[in-house]
Amino acid sequence: MKGNIIGFDPDTNTGAISGHDGKRYDFATVDWHGSRRPVHGAIVDFTPDNAHASQIYPVDPEYIPPSFTEFYFSPRGRISRSQYWLRWALPLMVIYSILWVLIIGTKGSSASNVFSAIYGIMVLVTFWPGIAIIIKRGHDRDWPWPFMLVMLVPFVQFWPLVEYWFLRGTIGANRFGADPVPRR
Repeated sequence: MKGNIIGFDPDTNTGAISGHDGKRYDFATVDWHGSRRPVHGAIVDFTPDNAHASQIYPVDPEYIPPSFTEFYFSPRGRISRSQYWLRWALPLMVIYSILWVLIIGTKGSSASNVFSAIYGIMVLVTFWPGIAIIIKRGHDRDWPWPFMLVMLVPFVQFWPLVEYWFLRGTIGANRFGADPVPRR
């Protein structure tokens, strides 16, 4: 049966589940089969036995890919490395590279000023989406948004870039949402 954790006391190692049948079930940590401690609201699958729950397994929520506006403008949720690279970083690198080539190739002409203006507009237009996407990438690594401020600290900037660009996010759901990488 499925249900939701409605409470857990780490001091007594006991908790309660609200079953989807409308009944309340008590449990102890000996019945818990998750890698993390039970948290309020977590969806679980369990075996009911009168008013007691046993064989309790957490159920990971399903990942719903963000819409266009959610992806680019909302800092909520998680995105995977592939989403970051394929939907944000690589396209932006290509656009900026083309603009730089056009600016340098038309240096000294009025076209260079036009391309420079387009470049400046692109920087302004991509400012907030860049922040929102970095926050979501940090969420995938289970870091809160203030972690991105570490990128402003001299000589420490390399570490967050490795975190955001190359390391896999938390396997399974974390406090920021479902895992964006499908299980095989």
